[in-house]
Amino acid sequence: MSRSGDFEPVAWEDSYEWKAIIGSPMCPLSTSEKWVLTILSRYGDKYGDSIFPSQRELAYRADLTPKTVNKALQAAEQDGWIIRRVVDRPNGRGYLSHTYELTVPAFVADYAFGKGRSWNPPYKEKIVKDDAGRLCVVDRAK
Repeated sequence: MSRSGDFEPVAWEDSYEWKAIIGSPMCPLSTSEKWVLTILSRYGDKYGDSIFPSQRELAYRADLTPKTVNKALQAAEQDGWIIRRVVDRPNGRGYLSHTYELTVPAFVADYAFGKGRSWNPPYKEKIVKDDAGRLCVVDRAK
């Protein structure tokens, strides 16, 4: 699957700032996607590494169905908010597991870097997808 350059994931090494981006009213994710990603981020270290909860665990912690969690993770991965890798579990009796990495779409990273790498957007702005599926910043006042 080819992606637009807007959605190419960029590693984000500060999980606290990543949570601020996800929780921002400027973030284009749905409420359930934001909630699943927030719960997911609680399983990693401060650098956004070592994240490997099961989808059943995420569904339990988020109080959502496993299907909703799976859809949210797929959408987040497609839009560049996480990278999901399949790994072989040690002593997992042949079962595979997922590990996650916190990322942001390239467009959001460029926006944050333009602001001095701090995420403090004005509340009058919001990131949305246009009709062509590209990310852009719009003024809420209009």
